[in-house]
Amino acid sequence: MSMQRICIVGPGAIGGMMAVHMQRAGYDVSALARSTKVAEINQKGIKLLDGGQTYTAKPKAAVDARDLGPQDLVIVTVKAAGLPWVAEHLQTLSHPDTAWVFVMNGVPWWFFHGFGGEHAGTGLQSIDPGGVLSTALPADRIMWGVINCNVAIEIDGTLNHAHSNQLQLGRPSGSLNGLDTVANVFRAAGYNTDLSPTIRDAIWGKLLVNMTFNPLSVLTMATTDLLLSDPLVRDLAIKAVDEGRAVGEALGIASGPSGAQRFLAPTKPAVSAKTSMLADFERGRALEVSPLIGAVVEIANLVGVSVPFTKALYGLIRLRSQISAQTNPI
Repeated sequence: MSMQRICIVGPGAIGGMMAVHMQRAGYDVSALARSTKVAEINQKGIKLLDGGQTYTAKPKAAVDARDLGPQDLVIVTVKAAGLPWVAEHLQTLSHPDTAWVFVMNGVPWWFFHGFGGEHAGTGLQSIDPGGVLSTALPADRIMWGVINCNVAIEIDGTLNHAHSNQLQLGRPSGSLNGLDTVANVFRAAGYNTDLSPTIRDAIWGKLLVNMTFNPLSVLTMATTDLLLSDPLVRDLAIKAVDEGRAVGEALGIASGPSGAQRFLAPTKPAVSAKTSMLADFERGRALEVSPLIGAVVEIANLVGVSVPFTKALYGLIRLRSQISAQTNPI
């Protein structure tokens, strides 16, 4: 399967960096985005600071998928709220062999597809009310990426890659069919890419950090190192992570180290970084509350695991998000 024509859907921090490096690697890269982002890309391209070097790419950018045509690989890097918009355009960007890769945070709409024992097939109302996404974006077609890559958007729109470029790719079914071809594209662009037959483990392992630090960062306006430096906040983070681990374990998910192992005896010093949710909050954007923490509460209720600290965080950040939306309507 040829992988020459690539479209990045939602070229923000993560997707923008992919666009730059994939174009540098020789691929024919385009971008599908909202009108303001398209105007920005068409005017000045995408500028990336990475490893002490400055790179600029100018992929063809469009609001309408018909202006880009069918692609060999479509990489979706939008926030969860943008998925209905993606579903409107994805078929136009595709031919029968087009690979769809979603590189996103949080619990996906297909989480219980062929998984979960007695809960298999359960739809998550916090993520996909009415099953709209499950119909439009069928799990059998999906490849999923879990990325560890810190990229910030500076005031002038420049992307600044601070650290990490690790990616895990998998399918909801656990099959590795076709993944290596896609992984080679990411590898050519400089990403350390591994294949996973248990992608839910990777999703949940990253989720434990996101469901904790993202809400805490917005509630306190603090970077991750400051959150961990306060013993009371750190203790809350430990408790929330351990609740999340218990939910995952009830479904047979290997969630990695405990909260204490992560935050009391870390293998690396805490990095001073803004979470993606804090960056969105500061820019007046909608917060990814449901996929990062609301779905955890829904799944906890489903499997009968008590998560009082997680529920408290969920209530607080949900209210903060509602007030923010009223103050900064999108």
